[in-house]
Amino acid sequence: MVFRKKTKKAPETFHFEEREGTTGWGEEMRNLTHEILNSFDARVTGVKALKHATAAMLKGFRDEMKNVQLELRRKAAVLKRFLSNAEASRMKDFRAMHQGIRARQEERNGQVAGMLGGFQRDREAAASHWQSMAAALAKKRASLAR
Repeated sequence: MVFRKKTKKAPETFHFEEREGTTGWGEEMRNLTHEILNSFDARVTGVKALKHATAAMLKGFRDEMKNVQLELRRKAAVLKRFLSNAEASRMKDFRAMHQGIRARQEERNGQVAGMLGGFQRDREAAASHWQSMAAALAKKRASLAR
């Protein structure tokens, strides 16, 4: 962007002759030229001020983004440490739970083996009684048949 230097006075290169019956065209043109240059200078000054304000605002945004970035990095490190510690704690709890499950399973296996042994003894006793009853019935039938 190219900026023009401020000028306070209009160039004196404009010379208009005032003729009889005219209303001062030369003076009006000179005043118009001054107004144009002054309004141009005012716009340039306004644009410069806007440029500086924008640059300051962008710097503020960049600084804030750096702060946010640092804060996020700090929080990420804290989270990483927490997860690492929590992992060790979870693994310890998992191992304890797993040992408890194994102990309960072994206890159940013992209970099931005891129950199966009881069922085996009951079945053998029932079979023995059945055979005794069958033998007794066979003797009764044999004595009735004579």
